[in-house]
Amino acid sequence: MDTSSEAHGRSRFSLSLNDLRRPKTTAFKSPLQNTSQKSSNGLKNSEQDDVQELEKKLETFNTEIAELESRGLNVEMLQTHIDKLHQYNELKDCAQMVLGRIAVLEGVRTKDLYPRYNLDLED
Repeated sequence: MDTSSEAHGRSRFSLSLNDLRRPKTTAFKSPLQNTSQKSSNGLKNSEQDDVQELEKKLETFNTEIAELESRGLNVEMLQTHIDKLHQYNELKDCAQMVLGRIAVLEGVRTKDLYPRYNLDLED
């Protein structure tokens, strides 16, 4: 009687499930290595560093806000200032369009009109 694997219906190169099973004492080891350690709160060390850095920035901003408020500045004043800057920029844009239109009508460069209207080129 032939007891080779070919006699049992397998070629000599095939495997059975028993051949693939690990011994029960061997734990699975992932081929991917875990390079980052977790801290006690469940965050990775790099994440913990990021959180600490953000907390320091928040503390710095809060200190700056408190300093500005102690000088008498507040959010409402800041918003008023921003609104006035927007209004100024809109008016300046309109003035630039008018100057551009005049320059086209007269056939000159816009910057050539600045001295005529006492305007500063750097403004």
